[in-house]
Amino acid sequence: MDRPNLIPITKWLPNYNKTLLRPDTVAGLTVWALLVPEAMAYAELAGMPPETGLYAALGAITGYAIFGTSKQLFVGPSSTVAILSLSTVAAVATNDNVIQLSVALALLVGVMYIFFGLLKLGFISVFMSKSVLTGFTFGLGLTIAIGQMDKLLGVEGGSGNFVEKLKALIEALPDVHGLSATIGLVALVILLLSRKFFGHSVPMALIVVFGSIALSVWLGWESKGVHVVGEIPAKIPGIAVPDVHLSDIIGLVPGALGIVIVGYAESFGAAEIYARKHDYEIDPDQELIALGAANVGAGVLGGFTVDGSLSRSAAGDEAGGRTQMAMLICGAITLVTILALTPLFAELPETILAAIVISAVWGTFNVAEMRRIWHSNKLDFAAALTALIGVCVVDLLPGLMIAVLLSFILMIYKAAKPEMPKLGKLPAGPYVDEKRWHTEPTPGLLIVRLDGPLFFANSHGFEERVDELLREEDEPPGAVILNLETTNYVDTDGTDTLRSIKEMLQDRGIRLLIARLNQEGREAIMNSGKEGDFAPEDFFPSVRLAVKATTGAAEDEIDFLVKRAQKDY
Repeated sequence: MDRPNLIPITKWLPNYNKTLLRPDTVAGLTVWALLVPEAMAYAELAGMPPETGLYAALGAITGYAIFGTSKQLFVGPSSTVAILSLSTVAAVATNDNVIQLSVALALLVGVMYIFFGLLKLGFISVFMSKSVLTGFTFGLGLTIAIGQMDKLLGVEGGSGNFVEKLKALIEALPDVHGLSATIGLVALVILLLSRKFFGHSVPMALIVVFGSIALSVWLGWESKGVHVVGEIPAKIPGIAVPDVHLSDIIGLVPGALGIVIVGYAESFGAAEIYARKHDYEIDPDQELIALGAANVGAGVLGGFTVDGSLSRSAAGDEAGGRTQMAMLICGAITLVTILALTPLFAELPETILAAIVISAVWGTFNVAEMRRIWHSNKLDFAAALTALIGVCVVDLLPGLMIAVLLSFILMIYKAAKPEMPKLGKLPAGPYVDEKRWHTEPTPGLLIVRLDGPLFFANSHGFEERVDELLREEDEPPGAVILNLETTNYVDTDGTDTLRSIKEMLQDRGIRLLIARLNQEGREAIMNSGKEGDFAPEDFFPSVRLAVKATTGAAEDEIDFLVKRAQKDY
């Protein structure tokens, strides 16, 4: 794929199809209706004033629309990165600099994204396996929800991890504020039922917000003990220059890296869904730069960290959004909201914001997906469950590190334990796993396939597997054929293992042939040993030709085909 322009808007905007303006406008309005209440609610999660959620949204949408390659991905405040932002900042903050550090964190995350994008490190989206990410987001959703229950019920909340917050909530239950709890629980039920029956077609969050504001003013809820948002300034946010020390920035780096990994995994995953749906390509490295621009934009306007939202992207897509113009329209309406509409939110009950947050993270309680992982792979389920428990018990940032580490361990473990089946011949010709197919015997031959790379973690096991299969044979075979068609990588340990296998077989009078290994692997083997260890005639472009070579049949055909294949092999 050709790398797109570093500033993609310069390519798509001059060629914009004006017939798409109407559906893009509808999509922009639809997402705005979701974004405004959610952004204010997520600001609370990040420990920031409500208006900073709108500032972050404006900067993020504008930055991504200019630099992004996805036509449907809406970037802005999210529950995941908001709570990760607060956790990161809390580790280094004092009582009076949470806002400054949150802004600095957004800028730091943005710079990291851009730096990784310029280095073309888009592959970091695979740093967390899907199963581990499912468990992590499930645990994160539980932590977010329990952290909002105090506002929902009008009680004093606790701090710490999920278990500590749950304990504090149970102890505070006798002090529940009846009116606040009723307002919040009714709003939560309405939001959840609306999502179930109407999806994103009805902007219920915005309806609930303005409906509750009207009732709050009419019935005087604040005078009855219901906490409200209070005055929100109606002004264009200035350029934020956070007043922080270098030691604070250094303290934010580990958490910022975690936010980049999780944020990119969520954002790129959502962007891929709609790229496949609408049949276009996105550039993973350019997406890093775009997310960096979005976070820098959010930070410059005094907001907090942001990432791509699957729910808002889905809403925009369902509303007909087909280009980044929908994002620009949403950003323009958000700017109008900041300038003219923020005073309307002064009487908004905080319990409504809590209900919006809880309804937003409800989808992370993906029991069905956890059940699917259980039935699919018990090891993946154990990793997902460990990530879930780690987030709830250890805390968010350590839980995140556990999740990332688990992904790496899982990757190495699976690579270290590849399938190594013995192959037999089907009547039709191919050589396949003899345990899964009714195959014909291959007398005088042992054919083994390695389903994975040959490297330090599995090389010893591969040699043991070959020796084990040799001992299972009634009579020693005349030759061993190693089918390495799925072996896309051979490291030094792997080449040493192949040399060791060849020496072991030679001592027993058995010939070794290697079939279907790619050129890179073949060159690695040829260049790593002593002269004479391996020769070109030890390698074959197919198992069939390797088998023919062991029988001496059609030697002219073999010599011709192998030599011809080896030109490009």
